Amino acid sequence: MGKLAAVVVSVLCAGAGFGAAWTLRAPNPSGCIPWDKAEVKKTEWGELRISHTGEVYGGKDVLSAHVTLNPGQWPHPEHQHAEEEFCVLVEGEGVWILNGKEIPAKKGDVFYVAPWDMHTMKNTGKGPFTFYVVKWGAKGLPAPEKRQ
Repeated sequence: MGKLAAVVVSVLCAGAGFGAAWTLRAPNPSGCIPWDKAEVKKTEWGELRISHTGEVYGGKDVLSAHVTLNPGQWPHPEHQHAEEEFCVLVEGEGVWILNGKEIPAKKGDVFYVAPWDMHTMKNTGKGPFTFYVVKWGAKGLPAPEKRQ
């Protein structure tokens, strides 16, 4: 398995683990949210398919979701939050925007955002820009200080 594939699998497994823990609320949970059971939100910019939100054993403010951006769209202006975030690009062309800098986005990219970094992403291609996102805050740790 290549390094990128190993990172992608690790990120997705971590997200699934967080989500399963929240969903099942058991000491050592395992589980799966079927594609057709995820909460779907249609928006003007595309689709958000949420598999998990809330709290898990080791994390709070958790989100794991599948996002599809329509051509020319972004889900929100640059913003920041206390949680860490990973995004894994499944298909499409676009840019990751991190602290005002545009980074070309290509299939297989893993985009990491540390707490309080300004960020967003935009579809610059002609087809869908599809990525998985996993966001979480750690339980039992002080919130990271907000950066200016």
